[in-house]
Amino acid sequence: MVIRPKMKVIKVVSKLEEGFKVVSKADGHTIIQDLPKPLGGADSGPTPTALILASLAGCICIVARFHAERKGIKIEDMEVTVSGEFDPRGFAGEDVKPGFQKIEVEVKIKSPNTEEEIKKFIEFVEKHCPIEDTVVSPTKVEVKITKV
Repeated sequence: MVIRPKMKVIKVVSKLEEGFKVVSKADGHTIIQDLPKPLGGADSGPTPTALILASLAGCICIVARFHAERKGIKIEDMEVTVSGEFDPRGFAGEDVKPGFQKIEVEVKIKSPNTEEEIKKFIEFVEKHCPIEDTVVSPTKVEVKITKV
């Protein structure tokens, strides 16, 4: 697959529904987010914090699959586990950082390639993963408010 160098805009529209349920539309798909019942939600979907971790794990898997053959890596099986540590007091309105303090990624890969080849390949994958880049690099967020 050839990708021509130019910027691409990805648009997601999210609507707050009953309680804390949020329905997002992205690329023709529907994503439901919610809070767990102990926080007042209906638990009808994962939290946004869980989804950002899932996005990171999914991105690593997809970037790996996208580049594996070209890089001479055979992936027989792959599992990525991502865990994040954050202080929920920030979400609750207290003056502490609301985002993740630390994110850990564990990649388990079954492959006939050597451990060194796999290590170099995963470093390449991390370097080319848009979600990891967004998480670790400062990304400008512009918010436009429209009263309706």
